[in-house]
Amino acid sequence: MKYNIIKSLDSGAFGTVYEIEADDNERYALKELKNFDMVNKERFEREIKVLSELNHPNIVKIFQWNIGGDPPNFMPYYIMEYLAGGSLRQHMDERFRNDERYVFERKWTINRIILATCNALAQAHSSNIYHRDLKPDNIMYTNSTRSEIKIADWGLGKDINRESLALTAASGGEIGGTPGYCSPEQWFALDKLVDGRTDIYSLGVIFYEMMTRKRPPAYDDKMTRPQLDPPSKYHVTISKKLDHCILKMIDLKPENRQQSIWDLIYELETLPDIYS
Repeated sequence: MKYNIIKSLDSGAFGTVYEIEADDNERYALKELKNFDMVNKERFEREIKVLSELNHPNIVKIFQWNIGGDPPNFMPYYIMEYLAGGSLRQHMDERFRNDERYVFERKWTINRIILATCNALAQAHSSNIYHRDLKPDNIMYTNSTRSEIKIADWGLGKDINRESLALTAASGGEIGGTPGYCSPEQWFALDKLVDGRTDIYSLGVIFYEMMTRKRPPAYDDKMTRPQLDPPSKYHVTISKKLDHCILKMIDLKPENRQQSIWDLIYELETLPDIYS
């Protein structure tokens, strides 16, 4: 595939994403590794492997990649579908900035964002792949109508045990995850196994933030945090059962959360909040 770069869409410490036009006149996105070292290269290769294995309407699709060669003559890259609607983070910032009382509509949030993300995670988790960096920046809209989402940025996506987390921390590397959205067992490497419950925690933070305009208060290394207000305090249409569901998702102890993404899907789909 031959292509021309149209513009840069996003650039972070890890990689740069460009909008490109291919010789078939279709628009795609190209992600190129930005800072070449062995840790970043392994993370980039892992993201390519994960995306090439997953095939779900709510997971970004990858078409072409190349991980060979050495800089400065070559940087690893992959080409994926172009998601024209921007990120949920941009959507939230736009809404919250323009209206200081705005909270997202409950039924739309559950059906368009939360359950769609759950369905994508269900396929990944069934293959023992865990995202481990869910946040509004990584939930992308396919177009300007914001009617469909896809999950992107799977560079931390894998099953990790306590030993590998401890080795990463000891070597001065990143355990992974984003402050404010990362589960405590992942952040502090407390659990023997960081599993699907860490994605449930991150999704719960996103859900809570959309319903309240606030993220839950930060936790400390003693696994405590200040009193957490129920979402219904800020969102009058939220039921007691939905309050319980969201607070359960962001419980600091993984054993107190929904124990699988399928448990969460069932709990959400049996709530009256998604119908009325």
